[in-house]
Amino acid sequence: MRKWWTWGHRWVGLLAGLLMAMMGLTGSVMVWQAELDAALNPHWFGPSACARAGTAMQPDKPVATVLAVLAREAPQVRPAIIVAPSRPGASYQVWEARDARTGLRREHFVDPACGRYLGQRDRGAWVMDRAHAVPALYELHSRLLAGETGHLIIGSGGLLLLALAISGVVLAWPRRSSREAWRRTLSIKTDASAVRLWFDAHRALGLWLAPLLLLLPLTGAMLVFSDSARTVVSAVLPTQPRQAKPMTVDAKDTGPSAPSPALPLDELVQRAQARFPAATWSRLSLPAKAGAPIELRLLQAGEPRVDTGNTRVRLDASGRVLSQSDPLHAPAGNVLLDWVFPLHSAEALGLLARLLWTVFGLLPALLFGTGLWLWWRRRRASAASRARSRPTSASPGSY
Repeated sequence: MRKWWTWGHRWVGLLAGLLMAMMGLTGSVMVWQAELDAALNPHWFGPSACARAGTAMQPDKPVATVLAVLAREAPQVRPAIIVAPSRPGASYQVWEARDARTGLRREHFVDPACGRYLGQRDRGAWVMDRAHAVPALYELHSRLLAGETGHLIIGSGGLLLLALAISGVVLAWPRRSSREAWRRTLSIKTDASAVRLWFDAHRALGLWLAPLLLLLPLTGAMLVFSDSARTVVSAVLPTQPRQAKPMTVDAKDTGPSAPSPALPLDELVQRAQARFPAATWSRLSLPAKAGAPIELRLLQAGEPRVDTGNTRVRLDASGRVLSQSDPLHAPAGNVLLDWVFPLHSAEALGLLARLLWTVFGLLPALLFGTGLWLWWRRRRASAASRARSRPTSASPGSY
């Protein structure tokens, strides 16, 4: 079995190593994507001109104001999601639906306080300017800039990296467990030959960082194959369905039996937020057609998703609450699933974890580089050995 473990570890690493190195290096950058995007595009993610001048007045109906400005400046746009600013005075984002063919998603930036349309960009476009650099790297990391096909390749790459991590741990594990054996396994002999030095580095770094080598590919694959991950988790832990059945609602949310008129979006947001008064809303998913439900995403204190939250409330057009999801009081399966992205991005673990994740992102490239070099040296040594053992054409007795 060890022979097969070695063969699989070597060839999977060599054939998929470049993909895994790219995933690690871009992941190192993506840990800081919000800060980098804000630094590169302060006119979108920082206080607006009105806010800096002290003349900004937040409208009473921000959603309606944002959509009115967008309709005036870009009437052809079909908005799908409105993203509230994470910083006071910053612009709102309006996302169009992702193009299934190209994988692009167009983002528009609107400042409702100034009543201004601030611009747009295409997520998934490989354009290395200030506006597109961070989303381009994110799309490269998560979709290879190739839409759903790239998304599946990335998920498969995560599973391969997980298999490499498992096989690497199996191969590096000392055959005889003792303190001395573990000392040799986990250390790097710096005064040895180059081959021994890089072999030790490959083995020791892989073992020291094995927990992350197992965690990050697993969570990345779970994000890509989310339906399969949910099915597996639901098989062993209680899990609330994504589209829960209509919940028991308060009397004030119960409408008459006849269809009620559709409420303005800002009022629907207020009704949804009333379910979690201490939370702030981060994203509003707009109805795909008139009269369809909306979903508001909110952030509560104490959630692992510290950027957008995972609290959700669905309402129909009349304001009746259809379902809600509260990560702070969820079944164990939902708690586990809610932690997948924050663990993968380190956003829930603080600054030290983000720094560690950043350094760890260099490891797949280092392991690939050392593994490739060791394989090349082994091939060269094998070729030289065959050449030495091959008989010469002018051996004694030929004449």
